[in-house]
Amino acid sequence: MPLFRPEAMQTLRRWREPAFVAVFFALSVWFLWKAVVQSSWISGMIGLGMAGIVGSILYVSYMRASIKTDSDGPGIVEVREREITYFAPENGGSMDLDMLLRLQLSTLPSKNGNRNWILWYPGGSLVIPTSADGAGALVEAFAALPNLGYDKIVRAMKAETQEIFTIWQRGR
Repeated sequence: MPLFRPEAMQTLRRWREPAFVAVFFALSVWFLWKAVVQSSWISGMIGLGMAGIVGSILYVSYMRASIKTDSDGPGIVEVREREITYFAPENGGSMDLDMLLRLQLSTLPSKNGNRNWILWYPGGSLVIPTSADGAGALVEAFAALPNLGYDKIVRAMKAETQEIFTIWQRGR
């Protein structure tokens, strides 16, 4: 009999990176505070630089952890050199990220699950469940899209309404 429930362990695993980075952020702020107290300009600049870098890493890791992805859905997602491939019993496919015209997230119920990525390219679309194995790599791949913010993805993933959110569109 496990000590913790599987859901609790999954949540702890998802948030371990932000927790680890938060410890380093606290250490860099402590280093900055010590430099200010001792009136050391050099240590202060080092502490400020450390706090800035670690703070930005903390922000990105927090946003990544906020995007909850389970891996119990149908199919497998593979991302290699901007090539997205979705292996599935039905409606699988492959596309190049450079050919992406529009990226949407659907919260409408479907046979694949409650949340699906819709990747539009010339000539069609590729629908990938957010719960597919390896779907977490999609968010990392989408980071290469110009003018795409994690906040749009987080809001769409946390939405309780049933609709299709346009996350990114080429030319906008």
